Amino acid sequence: MSPYLSAEPLAPAVSTYLANVAPYLESDPAVLPDSLDPFTVTAATGFMPLHPPLIQPPAAFDPVASLVENMPVQRLDGTPGLLATYQLGRAIDDGALPNLTLEIAKLTAPDGKLDLAKVTAIFRDYSFLSSAYLLEPCYERWDKGLEGYGLGRQVLPACLAGPLVKTAAM
Repeated sequence: MSPYLSAEPLAPAVSTYLANVAPYLESDPAVLPDSLDPFTVTAATGFMPLHPPLIQPPAAFDPVASLVENMPVQRLDGTPGLLATYQLGRAIDDGALPNLTLEIAKLTAPDGKLDLAKVTAIFRDYSFLSSAYLLEPCYERWDKGLEGYGLGRQVLPACLAGPLVKTAAM
């Protein structure tokens, strides 16, 4: 029988193993620092994030938030977004998104370490933008009823690639 299904106390070896692989297992997620991996395993959250995901990024990333909010085919207010009008790529290529790679290192938690919850949110937003940027031409062909999906963009601009690489490495 699995030691996890038993009513008996855990053997010292199992208890030591758990303390090494899941040191915060019995911790309250509300008191854990934001510099911890957002997916730190606890009994309260399991393998889910410690806190709900960050919706509004720090002010330095307002251009990213603006593009993400305006990107969908249909925006929250029901109006067509940048993908509906095939304008996401043009907006990025025309400078709507500055290269914010250096801003990522400034995402610190109160303990002075990187705020990994913010880094994860920024990574999420850049991932969506990068995917949409690369695949927008394919969506346009499909949306116009043309045969096949065609090819996506071949190059990710530095304003997307730099922050994506930087956050992924953290």
